[in-house]
Amino acid sequence: MEVFCFIKYYPSLNLLIFNNIAFMLQRLYLLFTMLLCFITLDTVAQSAGDRPVYTSEWGHLYRAENNERDLLGIFSTEAPVYVLDSNLTQYKVQVSNGDIGFIKKQPLQKAMSGKRSEGEPAQYFYRGSQGSQCPHFFVQVSELRVRKAPNVTSTAVRRAKLNELICVDYIPLYSDGWVYVGDHFHEKPEFIQAKFLGAELTYDKVLKNYLQVRGKDQKQEMVWAGRLREIAWTDDRKLKEALTFWKQSFENAGVKDPKIDIDFELLVAERFQNRPTFDDIMSQVEALRMHFDWKGTLLYDGKITDNQMKQLEMKRVEEIPNMPECGWEPKYYYQSPSSIVAFEENNKGKLVGSVYQTSFVEGVVLRIGQERVDGNYDEKEFVKKFGHLLTVTWIDTPHVYHIPNGDAGLFIITFENGKAVRYACMFYC
Repeated sequence: MEVFCFIKYYPSLNLLIFNNIAFMLQRLYLLFTMLLCFITLDTVAQSAGDRPVYTSEWGHLYRAENNERDLLGIFSTEAPVYVLDSNLTQYKVQVSNGDIGFIKKQPLQKAMSGKRSEGEPAQYFYRGSQGSQCPHFFVQVSELRVRKAPNVTSTAVRRAKLNELICVDYIPLYSDGWVYVGDHFHEKPEFIQAKFLGAELTYDKVLKNYLQVRGKDQKQEMVWAGRLREIAWTDDRKLKEALTFWKQSFENAGVKDPKIDIDFELLVAERFQNRPTFDDIMSQVEALRMHFDWKGTLLYDGKITDNQMKQLEMKRVEEIPNMPECGWEPKYYYQSPSSIVAFEENNKGKLVGSVYQTSFVEGVVLRIGQERVDGNYDEKEFVKKFGHLLTVTWIDTPHVYHIPNGDAGLFIITFENGKAVRYACMFYC
């Protein structure tokens, strides 16, 4: 009653009181809205470049706020996003390729747990036949440039090979969009255009496309011949056929590729045709009694002694930078400017050495049967003599040949400009 009378008899204060109450209600509403946003997100907004948070569900990225008709892209379950802002129903985010837009609010996670949300579309986020792989596509073209930034003028940091598996978490739905394929925290960024990704290619699929344009469209014939050659290097059974098609197509077009010596590749393919069984290969490699002749000192892996290293004036060191973390456990090493010999404990508890890597300089010779492989040894002769024992990942590392070292690892011999230059070994983990 007293309050009522106060307001009644002092009408000049009515407007002031009303304005104060309205101001307080407005502040309370703003505070409530902010609390609601923080409770839903459970984190504060981040700037791009900070550690991301992860979606708990797949969904669409919208170009404009509160407009679900204008789609910018689609993201997978557990896609990394950087939250820039939010309203009552949406987050404004930046996704992995740099696109900025709006997504529906959902629980966001601080870590990935390898889960997939219901209804995630396989046409965008295929996870393999068992559904357990990362969402992925495959590169559809040969030697695709991988860029440092999402534009065609950016520096090319490497070339992606045909059929390379590319994990994705966001696919742009506009033309000529880019996909991020680099490391998780963008410390070494890599981007490729989404239009060059698709389903996994097989030799038969590529061969079918090649035969459809052969003799009809010379430019497309050479394109598909290149893809056929590249994919065939993963399958010895198809290799000679594919290389023959490549040679015919390029000769008919009167075109020479200076990077490809097709006759030499055909020689390698011919020797691969006669590859024996793995057990036979092992028997033949063992019979060759591979060893080194260093300035008249004969070195057999697993039998090298400290005295021999001292005679060769090699320096003993306890550690070598960037050595493999698994597969073997050397106790110490001997090192020269061009060679490393690693000493480890054998099954009798004795410390013995094996050549880890060397260059064919300073009188270093690798004896393989009756052959003496040194810095003047010819690559073509090597393939003719030992091609049936070799494997090579030609598209990635041409002229780098592998000879199996039992089921434990590989002997690796590298040629440059037709001559032997390096030897190394590796052990499987």
